[in-house]
Order: sequence, then C-alpha cells, then structure tokens
Amino acid sequence: MKIKLIFFFFILLSFFKNSSANIEDKIVAKIGNEIVTNYDIVNEINTILALTNKPANKKEFAKLQNIAFLSIKKRLVKENEIKRYKIKKYNKVDVNNYILGLENNLGLIQQNISLKDHFKRYGANYDIYFEGVIINFKWNSLIYSLYRKQLDVDEELIKSELKKQIQEERTIEEYNLSEIVLENWDQTKLNLVKKSIEENGFIKTANLYSDSVSSVKGGSIGWVVSKSISNAYLKEILKLNKTQISEPIKVNNNIVFIRLNDKRILNQNNLDLVKIERKIINQKKEEKLNIFSNSHYLNLEKKTYIELND
Repeated sequence: MKIKLIFFFFILLSFFKNSSANIEDKIVAKIGNEIVTNYDIVNEINTILALTNKPANKKEFAKLQNIAFLSIKKRLVKENEIKRYKIKKYNKVDVNNYILGLENNLGLIQQNISLKDHFKRYGANYDIYFEGVIINFKWNSLIYSLYRKQLDVDEELIKSELKKQIQEERTIEEYNLSEIVLENWDQTKLNLVKKSIEENGFIKTANLYSDSVSSVKGGSIGWVVSKSISNAYLKEILKLNKTQISEPIKVNNNIVFIRLNDKRILNQNNLDLVKIERKIINQKKEEKLNIFSNSHYLNLEKKTYIELND
C-alpha cells in the first residue's frame, strides 16, 4: 500500500446539527481511482450515529472520523473487486430481511418508522448505505465463488469423532452464539466497540463494527455443537452464563467477542446425528470462508493506492 500521509480531516463540527450539506466538499483522500470528500466522511459519521441510534457527541468526533474513513475504505476496496469480477447477483430477500432486522433492532418498527426516514433524522444518506449493504452481500457471493473448492473438510473424521463422543459421553452440548470480529484493530477501536456494546447492545454493535460475514445477522452464528468449536473459543465460552459476553479473544491478528445466547444438552433420545454432523461440517466450512474473506480483503488493501490529503 502506498500512502502519502498528511494531516487531514479538519471537518467542521456543524454536522452535529445535521447541516453537513453546508460543509465544503473538499477532497480528503483518494482510494484507488475513487475520491473521498468531507461530505463522505460526515455522511458516514451520521450513518454510524443513525445505526447506533444515539445523539452526536463532540467528545467522540475524532474517533468517529477514523471509523468512518476505515468503513468507506473497506466499501470502496470491496466494490472495486466486485466490479473487476463483474458480480451482479445477490439475494434481494436476504437484503430486505437484513434491513427489516435493523429496523427491528433499532425499535423503528414499533414506531412505524422506516430506516430511510430514520436516516433523514441524522442527515445520513440512506441510498449510499443501502448500496453498501448490497456490496457486502455481493462480496460474500464473490468469496464463495472464488474459494468454494477449498472449503472441503474431512467429513469422515468428523463423523467418527462425533460417534466416539456419543459412545463415551452419551450427550452432545450445543451453544447458541453471536460474535463480533475486529480486523486490523487498535486500542482506540477496541475501546469504542466495548463502549458501544455497553450502550447500544451486542446486535447493533455487530451490525456496525464486526468484520465477520455474520455482521449482517447482528453477529448471530446460531446453534453450534461444542465439538466444532476451537479450543481457544470453547475455553472462554465455558466461563460464560447465558447472555454474557466474553472478554476480547485474540485470534491471529483479530479480536473476537463471543456472546452466549443459550445452551442445551442433547441426549441420545433426541439426537439427530445426520443434522448434527451437517452442523459441524457447515461450521467448519464457514470458518474457512471467513478466513478466505479476511485474507482476500487484506491482500487487496495492500495493493490499493491510498493518498490522504490535507
């Protein structure tokens, strides 16, 4: 990555009054062939505030500038790769369900307010946000198409180990989990996410900050068989009671928060071995897909020319 680093982002604080339209539309960065302006930064900050459903806070302005820029950068890098591969298709039903989920999480459905109208309250451009959601779904399709042949797991080994566990323990333990994954994290971002979890809840924070493909579902992973969980995660999960959230878990270059939503024990009388085997296999494949997605993006980011201007 070539970076020309100059002090930047002297943006007027008038966005707190939803007057971002009056801000000089000054170029603050170039990412690949795309430019990023003051308007883009302010709009992204207003979007963050809308998605967390919280009023503007001048104390957090500098932090939000950085988060906003990183969000725009990720969207532009992904969009460029999607265009390169000419990815057109995405599941419109999944996109609509995602938007409905956000409206529900923000309490908008109860107020009979659409997400688009909610964005207007904050001076945020809903159309730009909606296009970003579509980009993420297209990105997931792209990653699957590129790496699906590398998602194979040893299914026979999984079946053998599962059979052995049942014979020895006669039960299977399952956990209903959610996650927040932070890539390229620093202490500032980590503190911001911790504070967001406390103030806005796990689901909203996952929607906004998580770098995992599960972010479109509020971080939800669903029911996971204990046998499919890595030792690093399982060790922390065993410390949790229902609804509790783990301390930050360092995995490679990432930070992960795990929320234990629920847990249950299945005995031999209500075991569906075929279903359990499929769950374990799918979980292993999804873990691989996440790794490929993160790796592919980081490689693209390193190759992308980024220039920051005063």
